[in-house]
Order: sequence, then C-alpha cells, then structure tokens
Amino acid sequence: MREILKGISRRDFIKHSASMAALLGLSELYVPQIAAALENAAKKPAVLWLNGSGCTGCTVSLINSEHPTPAEIVLGILSIRYMETVMAASGHVAEKQFEDTVHEGGYVFVMEGAIPTAENGAYCMIGGKSVMEIAKEAAANSVYNVAVGSCACYGGIPAGDPNPTGCKGLKDVVGGTVVNIPGCPAHPDWMVGTITHILLFGEVPELDEHGRPKMFFGKVIHENCQRRTGYELGHWVKNFGEEETEMDYCMGGKGCRGPVTHADCPSRLWNSGTNYCIAASAPCAGCVEPDFPDFKDADGKIISLYAPIPEVAKYKEALEAEVEHKEGMGAGTAAALGAVVGAAAGVAGGYAISGKTKSEEKEGEK
Repeated sequence: MREILKGISRRDFIKHSASMAALLGLSELYVPQIAAALENAAKKPAVLWLNGSGCTGCTVSLINSEHPTPAEIVLGILSIRYMETVMAASGHVAEKQFEDTVHEGGYVFVMEGAIPTAENGAYCMIGGKSVMEIAKEAAANSVYNVAVGSCACYGGIPAGDPNPTGCKGLKDVVGGTVVNIPGCPAHPDWMVGTITHILLFGEVPELDEHGRPKMFFGKVIHENCQRRTGYELGHWVKNFGEEETEMDYCMGGKGCRGPVTHADCPSRLWNSGTNYCIAASAPCAGCVEPDFPDFKDADGKIISLYAPIPEVAKYKEALEAEVEHKEGMGAGTAAALGAVVGAAAGVAGGYAISGKTKSEEKEGEK
C-alpha cells in the first residue's frame, strides 16, 4: 500500500478517502479514519479469492473500478494471496500459496461462482480437488467469508432449473455468517465499499435477511426508477424498439423485476456512472435476488424472463379495466374500482419475493 501511496500526493489521497466516505454513505468526519485504515491496509488480513462455476464477470467488474484503481485494490488495499484471473503464479506454486495461507489462517475468503455439489463436487475441480472441498477448507479458517456475485451468493445461473451439477451458494455449503454481494455481475462499488467497511470498522456491515449489506441493497429499484410515472399512469412498453421505449414508459409488462429487486442501481449507475439496465431500455432482470434467474409464480412455475411478475400483471390488468370501464360509470362505482387498482399498485410496489435460496426451496418441496 505504501508503495502505491508514493505515486500520489497527500492531497489526492485525502480526496480519494473522501470519495470512499461518500461511497459508504459516511460523514466527512470519517475521512481521516478511512485514510488511516487504507494506509495501514498492509497489516490487514490477506485475501483468498476462489472461482467456482461462473463466468468471472465479477472479477472483470472489480478491475473496472476507477476509485480505487485495480492496481490500488490488488497491490495496495488488499493483500491478495490467490486470485486465479490476475495472479502471475500458476500450477503447484499457486496452489501452495493458497494452502499455506489457509494453514496460517486469519484471512478474508472470497468466493466467486457457484459451488457444484453433485457427484461429490466432481463438476468443478482445481489441482485435483473439488471446489466444494477447497471452499469448505478455506471458509473454516478465515476471519470473514464473502460471496461475490449471485452465483456465489445463491447459486445464480449455474443453479438454474434443472441444476444437473447441484450448484449452491457459499452459505449453503459452508454455513455460518457469509456476506453476500450479489449481482450478475456485482457492482465494483458494492465489492470495494464492503471490503473498505470491514477494513475501517473491523466488522461486517449491517446485513439484510439475505446476507446483503443494507447500505447497497436497502431499497427496491422501483422506488427511484425514472419510468415509475409510466407505471402509475398505465403507460406500458408493448414491444421493444418502438417509440414507447424511449418515452420512459414502464417495462413491467415486458418482465421488469424492478418492483421486487433490492439494489441502488438507479442512483449508483454502472460503467463509471454512465447508465444502468432500465435507463438503457432493458428490463431489470432482478439479478441480485435469491430467486434469480428462476422467478416463479404462485403455482411454482418458472416465469419467462420477458413475462410480467404476478403482482405487476395483476396491477396492469386492473388499471386497464379501470380505463376501459371508467367512462359512463357512476362516481361511486368508479371510485370503488379505483380503490381496487390502488390496492393492486400497493401490493406490486411493496411486493417481496419468497426470499428463499434454491436449496431451501428444494428442501421445502420434499
């Protein structure tokens, strides 16, 4: 860390610390403490970053971070002992580094990608050992266990139906406290911010019921969506590519999961503050939720990616019925119908999915 600090002025370093305070939603009074925490980061626990079944998209997202830069993250803020995508070592040398660090203990274990458990973990092997076995060993001797990306958190796409390799999230495999930073991929700010919080306070941030840091996953996207006016007025995108898409009409009828997805994407934005899915005219896929990608209806059937979730569909139908029948009705009848629509809107706006991981759902079906 100190080698990196030699390349920047103290003024720039304090500005960087102020940026981290803003990222964590902290007062400027914490800037000196953040600066001290980053300056002493070399004394903090080492990091072992293991990859399972996934696309390595979260690693790519992490090294796209601008504040701090990838060099500052890998060489300074974190003492990364093992990270397959960015480390120079390979083969027996790399595996020995991993094993030696596990033996020493006191490190932060980061899991990226789902963990196959079928056939005793045979579907994902590293150095002759299953990732399932490696993850259990690493998690047992760590200070903190962190799951990065939806695959590592809840199984994600590799655990999608019918899940032939038996993929599971880290917590389902190792148990205990796991900090989940979901996303497909996870935002670099979510990863860096969570790790910086651990460095600064020496503890995990406040988590929600699914193990996610509340400072990043405390609100549903629907609350701050720029297309919410379209939702309230019943202006729906019917076909992608048509003018309604560019007029901020709601994409709830085309499968947008914004009303059930907890993340700060509308305010944080992606690609260095450039955009996010809905603003780019793509429906939110709900990638930070435990049910992703297999959202289900009340009968347990998987909903198509471009089909409306049940609550949005109910609200949409009620609103369309109100528009169709409002003219010619008495004031009392129209008001009653409006109340029904309002109730449907409230259910959709406050809708919460089952919140169960895929493994929990399987247990419940038995």
